[in-house]
Amino acid sequence: MKKSKTNALLSGKLSLIALVFFMLSNISFGSVRNNINPADKKISNEFNISLFNPIVTGNPSLDIDKAKKEGKAVFLVITGTGAAGLDKAITMAKEANGKVSKSVLIQINRDDKGNNSLVTKLGIANVPVPFIMVISHKGVAAGGYPSTQATSDLLVKAVPSPKQDEVLFAISEKKPVYIVVSKKGLTDKTTVLANCKSASTKVTSKPAIVEFDINDSKESAFLKQIGITSITDKTITLVVNTAGQLTDKYEGIALESALMGSANKVIKSSGCAPGACGSGKKGCGK
Repeated sequence: MKKSKTNALLSGKLSLIALVFFMLSNISFGSVRNNINPADKKISNEFNISLFNPIVTGNPSLDIDKAKKEGKAVFLVITGTGAAGLDKAITMAKEANGKVSKSVLIQINRDDKGNNSLVTKLGIANVPVPFIMVISHKGVAAGGYPSTQATSDLLVKAVPSPKQDEVLFAISEKKPVYIVVSKKGLTDKTTVLANCKSASTKVTSKPAIVEFDINDSKESAFLKQIGITSITDKTITLVVNTAGQLTDKYEGIALESALMGSANKVIKSSGCAPGACGSGKKGCGK
């Protein structure tokens, strides 16, 4: 087993995961954050904007929960006092909605007292409105843009890939993640997974295990973001802690004790990914 000495590199590359987690836990933007993780999605060739009207039922919380149960991504148009250009924002979200299969468009007025709980949960009290938030198929807030900076293509790219969604969901549940990247024919994969499963049972926070195939085109963009573009003859394991920080990278078979230590490790960093901390916000190890 080879443990890569990558903390300097990882603080940059996997701060992308930390960035998304930061957005999950504290998306009250002091300044505009527009660094959204791109993800390959299957896009339909044609769509009719008129077919995709926003769901406005007076209970967006239930609508979002319903979308999650149905495995649908959500383009959430956030409005409120002083929102200008709402029609443009809705049109943009409609276009994105039409390009992503299994997605829905929902609108929320954050000034409606009935939405207070959801506004707090999503951390959208101070975002510039109109604002378009992307919520993944698993119900994870994956990013967003003020309408003045959004495009339908950027919104589509903000929808996580299936495996990326699993990683983000685990982090949102305060679980570490063992990201196992392999390919067909690697003989060490079985042992790597067995060690990850054994380590997971012994760590209090019960790390999730997410398997990636290096040749899966749907996941190539996310793997590239976390620094994995190819593998040789050894399975790669990346460990992400509960704060969304990448703590260690292993090539080949990692010992159970090492995996446990990596899941519990906290990286103190003096820097953030671009736009991660925002104005007057604490995060990313600060």
